[in-house]
Amino acid sequence: MPALGSLKWELFTPVMIALEPLRRRGLRRGLDALEELLPLAGRRVLDVGAGVGTLLAELVHRDCELVAAEPSRAMARLARARFPDVPVHPAPADALSFLPDRSIDVAILAATLHGFTPEYRARVYAELRRVVREAVVVIDYHENRNPLVAAAEWLEGGDYFAFVKRVDAELAARFARVERRRLGATESLRVAWV
Repeated sequence: MPALGSLKWELFTPVMIALEPLRRRGLRRGLDALEELLPLAGRRVLDVGAGVGTLLAELVHRDCELVAAEPSRAMARLARARFPDVPVHPAPADALSFLPDRSIDVAILAATLHGFTPEYRARVYAELRRVVREAVVVIDYHENRNPLVAAAEWLEGGDYFAFVKRVDAELAARFARVERRRLGATESLRVAWV
């Protein structure tokens, strides 16, 4: 990701910390739905775009081996401090060179993909296909728009508006099979089987 994008996330770290209690409820709901399709116990799970560790806080109780990637130095430092037993690598989602081929059972991207351009998402999908054995899990927005979320995403400058129209087709074009479950008013769980 470009340096300007990294700076944005460095500055956004306090907001991520403030929003964590709200995000954790939704993530818990998403992980519970995922466990009905693919139990995580005993699996090696990669948190892609770990941020401040919000998803890690929900995963640490699920009896899986965790590893994380987070390009923002500030967020990675905080995630490492919160979860010292989880290796948090300073890597962007499209360059997971610290991982050998097919070394991860499940990769989870929670509220991450919608912030990437379509070109960057294509590189991320290719890298995930290289490192993941079983499934890539996406917990992110669907087409129902919440005006507050839409305003925040517009300010963030990500690809949210196009993402909600394209993500299912993008995943279906790159993975063997995709299952989708709605989690609430604005989010879905997507499981893309490798």
